Amino acid sequence: MVSAKIAIVMEVGDLVINKFYHTQGGSSPSFYGRRNSSLHSASNADLFCKRSPVYIVSLLILLLIFALVVFTACDADIATTWTEDDKLLFAQTPTHDAYSITEKTNKLPCKYINEETNAEQKYTEENTQIEVAAIHSPPELGPEPKPPRYKIAITFDDGPSRFTPDILDILEQHNSRATFFVLGTHIQAGADTILRAAQHGNEIAGHSWNHVSFTNLDESGIREQIQNTSAAIEDIIGSPSSQIFRPPFGVVNSRVRRVSRELGYKIVNWSIDPEDWRIRDADHIYDFIMENAVHGAIIVLHDIYSSTTEAMARLVPSLIENGFELVTASELLDYLFEDLVPGGLYFGLRK
Repeated sequence: MVSAKIAIVMEVGDLVINKFYHTQGGSSPSFYGRRNSSLHSASNADLFCKRSPVYIVSLLILLLIFALVVFTACDADIATTWTEDDKLLFAQTPTHDAYSITEKTNKLPCKYINEETNAEQKYTEENTQIEVAAIHSPPELGPEPKPPRYKIAITFDDGPSRFTPDILDILEQHNSRATFFVLGTHIQAGADTILRAAQHGNEIAGHSWNHVSFTNLDESGIREQIQNTSAAIEDIIGSPSSQIFRPPFGVVNSRVRRVSRELGYKIVNWSIDPEDWRIRDADHIYDFIMENAVHGAIIVLHDIYSSTTEAMARLVPSLIENGFELVTASELLDYLFEDLVPGGLYFGLRK
């Protein structure tokens, strides 16, 4: 297509040149470029000099026309190609997008949405109540069952001490139990206290022999701390000690868990800590525990401080009045979990 246009332009160019040439008085432009022709006379030379500016101008005009034609043709071809690609792309594009869908959805009346949602919710609630009543229908005869009491465990570390008998008095007065994690070095001196605690249903468990961090010991050292303390407890109470223990500071690593698993012991820490070892204030201890008391919690205290003993005098009756039953740590964990795993680390529940 472009070559045909160029040919036409060339023919028009020849006609224009001849026209200019004859207008200036020449018969033919054939002399141009012939060096040995007889036409190279003085008169012909003058004629060429007169006509050469016209010829040059005509040639420049032709070149300009040629350039315009060529570029116009190229632009037309590009425009044609672009239009075809654009049509193909448009044909592959979906007629809708996420924005149009969102816009249509938002146009749904809010009143309709609320009515449908409320109706569906009401239908679901009614059917749920029917299903629950069919499965858990209360018995027709007999007294209504009493509501279950919340269970909570109070534990004491580092004893026994001279304050432990006073704590036992409080527990016995309110028919409650606790767990005492004792030190091996205190067992012999507090043998009578330990025996009394065990006879009244309290749990006696080990807290190491001499309160050394288990994470600083090798497996043999950890094993000795646990076994020696358990053996000393068994000698006092006449039966095997509880199969739980609490490591000093509550620190545990994989080595401690591996040894406890081999020996068949569970590790028990806590979920409520008023830090009575640091803040030796009875009011603080009482307020902190009462604010955080929850079913399934394990409280850590120390029966070696008078402030803790003073707090217990108020704490035990207050917990009972709020629906809590004070049990041992093992009783609570057995109630919360179906299977306690040796080597497992247990904290109890918290808010």
